[in-house]
Amino acid sequence: MQPRRAVLALALVSACAQVGPSSRTLHYIDKTLVSSTPVDHRAYGAYIQARVALDAVPPDLARALQQIDLALRYDRDDPHLWTTRGEIELRLGDVDAARRSSARALAFGPEYPPALQLAAQLQLPGGRQVAEARR
Repeated sequence: MQPRRAVLALALVSACAQVGPSSRTLHYIDKTLVSSTPVDHRAYGAYIQARVALDAVPPDLARALQQIDLALRYDRDDPHLWTTRGEIELRLGDVDAARRSSARALAFGPEYPPALQLAAQLQLPGGRQVAEARR
């Protein structure tokens, strides 16, 4: 009787085995269903706090920078977080820091549209191109 139970248990486990991406990784972007690794909840929470600080009237840029730095502690390779950091630094008037953050964003997401837009804003006078920000 024991071997039969083992076979039945194995059959049940294999019947429940998942094929394809986990439902936890699925979400819609526009009308397209995509699968991606979930972000760290701590990074997401800190990012949301940074956005709230940026959207305040007047914006609380110091708090926004503090929160985006916290988000980056939990997710160091997200081009969106680095782009947001660069935007905050640019609004604070720290163009050099914004260029460094822009370069990091482009390193992690070379074709990421917001990172490319920020890099275009940060072009130096004298004909330097966005590509220089990637160095």
